Amino acid sequence: MDNIINKLTAYTFALRDALERTNEANERPKIARHMAASAEMYALLHMHKTCDAIAHVVTAENRSHGLSYLSGDHGTRVAKKWLEFVDATGLEPANT
Repeated sequence: MDNIINKLTAYTFALRDALERTNEANERPKIARHMAASAEMYALLHMHKTCDAIAHVVTAENRSHGLSYLSGDHGTRVAKKWLEFVDATGLEPANT
């Protein structure tokens, strides 16, 4: 579980950095939604101590990441950290 929390933390910090540095006003609400989902996943992992508890959030976030890319180097970093987190969870990405 520690590795999963560490990966989620790295993803959350990548989101924070992207929010602080983006020049694209239309990306701020997207990043804020990802941060809210990240907080939800932290809470669910803390409460249930299993990745199964976050499967529905991961599925929704996978869709969101697939539909709305973030621009620039920070967008690339967010995407990379997201994939590292999902890989650590062992959850299969939904094909939607």
